[in-house]
Amino acid sequence: MFFSKMTASDAFKLTKKKMTEYQTEFLERMNAIEVDAHWFRRVFHTFAASFLFYYLLPDEKWINILKIILPIIIVLCIVIVEYRRIRGYFDHQRFFCFRQYEKKRPASYLYFGAAVLLLFLLFPQQIAIPCILCASFSDPIIGESRYYLGKKRAYAIGFIISVFFFLVTWFRADWWVLILVPLLGATGAVMGEAKKFTLVDDDFMIQMLPAILLLLMWQGCVVLGVNILPPKMILPLS
Repeated sequence: MFFSKMTASDAFKLTKKKMTEYQTEFLERMNAIEVDAHWFRRVFHTFAASFLFYYLLPDEKWINILKIILPIIIVLCIVIVEYRRIRGYFDHQRFFCFRQYEKKRPASYLYFGAAVLLLFLLFPQQIAIPCILCASFSDPIIGESRYYLGKKRAYAIGFIISVFFFLVTWFRADWWVLILVPLLGATGAVMGEAKKFTLVDDDFMIQMLPAILLLLMWQGCVVLGVNILPPKMILPLS
């Protein structure tokens, strides 16, 4: 009888030990996956700067048609995938690096791609380029700085970096434009990153908000008879 009780007790202790080890191992793996996903998202942001290759494509008729059709097709494919994922046709676990809140709404990469598409098709490159660079670099830098320096310092750093991108893109503009545009563009970028919306991701807002502000400024100046746009920064390859 005593031996039977000891055996049951030992079995219980062994089971408990195994469960503890399993939980520890599971948490370690989940943490590792979360870290990997975190840095994957950061790398994806910086990789998006390579999309500017779009402006290097030769200025020929059939290529210009592809410049319109191909980005639209890519974004539409992403929309279809996201729709089927949200509806449950695809297992969410098969998708890497998603945040918890993205299970029931479109993922951030769709918002990112939609913003880039709109910038390519509807905005001059003088406006589109710094906005894409802000999403590619300012966004992840703000995100990382926020963990270590707090929100205020992180947004200040993001603002300075965003100012730099607009300065580089508009450096051949008139001096007063070179003051106003970086300040307005960087303010829009930081506001787009800082303000969180339920239905619209910050990957969309950090690009579109400064782009819209600069578009309004540009068109307002055109109405007054002044074209503030500097020469294009990236020219098509011949």
